[in-house]
Amino acid sequence: MLTGLRAGSRGLAAAALTAAALLSPALTAPARAADSAPCTPDPNYPGLYRCPMWGTDINMRLAPDPNAAIGAKAPSDGYIQVQCQVRGGRATYDGYWHTWWVKTPPTGMVPALYMSEIFLVGGGNDERDSGLPVC
Repeated sequence: MLTGLRAGSRGLAAAALTAAALLSPALTAPARAADSAPCTPDPNYPGLYRCPMWGTDINMRLAPDPNAAIGAKAPSDGYIQVQCQVRGGRATYDGYWHTWWVKTPPTGMVPALYMSEIFLVGGGNDERDSGLPVC
């Protein structure tokens, strides 16, 4: 009977320590900004996503890097159609920064292009878009 009581005490102590560790601010992950406008699957093009964006005259790059050559300008209608997101070079703009880039599908003679996720609506600095797969 005493052995069972000791085992029960150890089980209770372990549960209390686990609960304390889970509730300890020092051991929990920091809070992240919620993605208020994630990209959504494009109903007209399976495998592609529509992402709300802000800004005008945004450069689309030939690689996911702010120093890569410019391949085109982003659309000006407030949305961009993409395949996925990839980590790349650090882009900065007006106090924002990001190392995640969206990748557009190649079309005709135009290769896949990349745009910094700085220009996607929602989320925070260097936060992946919650609606997109990683390339």
